[in-house]
Amino acid sequence: MRTKSKLIAAALATIATMSTLAYGQNESSTTVIPKAGTAQEKAQAEKLVNTITKGTVTVINTFQGPDGMVAIEGISNKILPNGQRRKLFAWMTPGGGAVIPVPAPLLSETGVNYTEQALIAMGLQKKPEAPSAVATAVAHGAKTFMVGNNGPIIDVFFDPNCIYCHKLYERALPLIKAGKLQMRVTMVGFLKPSSADKAAAILSAKDPAKALAYNEAHFVKSTEEGGIKPITKQQPATTAAVGSNTGILIKTGQEATPAIVFCDKAGDFKMIHGIPGNEGKFLNHLATSAKSILPDGTCQ
Repeated sequence: MRTKSKLIAAALATIATMSTLAYGQNESSTTVIPKAGTAQEKAQAEKLVNTITKGTVTVINTFQGPDGMVAIEGISNKILPNGQRRKLFAWMTPGGGAVIPVPAPLLSETGVNYTEQALIAMGLQKKPEAPSAVATAVAHGAKTFMVGNNGPIIDVFFDPNCIYCHKLYERALPLIKAGKLQMRVTMVGFLKPSSADKAAAILSAKDPAKALAYNEAHFVKSTEEGGIKPITKQQPATTAAVGSNTGILIKTGQEATPAIVFCDKAGDFKMIHGIPGNEGKFLNHLATSAKSILPDGTCQ
């Protein structure tokens, strides 16, 4: 998974490799805001962070995590060119002996993402809307196109320069060609300066599915660049559509791709960011067990 935010870029990608067959946020999922840390925990965090960073980071808040873990909200003391200071996140081990200096996902056995809860509490990540609301927004407000002709329909958000989208596409293609899976693609553009214009190039093509296929067939993994050329002549309507699509992506709680919305066997909406480590098993699960998301955004 790829996300624009420098704060969480390094760690959010690992969510994909840690996901299990629980497969995503449920329709009824709620985000529990963690309790504030104690004065002792904050003092421990301040001492540890000050020592490790040599005074370059200030601790703002702490929040209690599971089994004595403590989430730390910090801010860099270095002023950026735009006059702002970068916010930082870390987990501290019980007793204040060590920190995990990136917001790696801390997941419970039941799939609770404590890192996500802490990031939302700190205002560093938006609370996701229900998967059904995202599906409705796609159905009624996004410019999309279909990849495939048969099989369950899932909604997928793609950035043209997203290497995890590329991996998803490569894994899904055999199922799509076999008529076992379909993707309704919502192109977004945020990862790189060329992303929006590449997304516009795909959306404005006579056959967007073929344009996406070209982008993926010529994807340069070493630089994480999609193969299609950006539009050279601005098309306001298409550019606006890419912007609107990206706005809908933000409703998922993260400006990160790929984001997948699907209906499970019971007809309940689910949403996932990234792809599980065993993406083949995940996609086969969708092909054999998922129901289609209909054009009006409801489950089949």
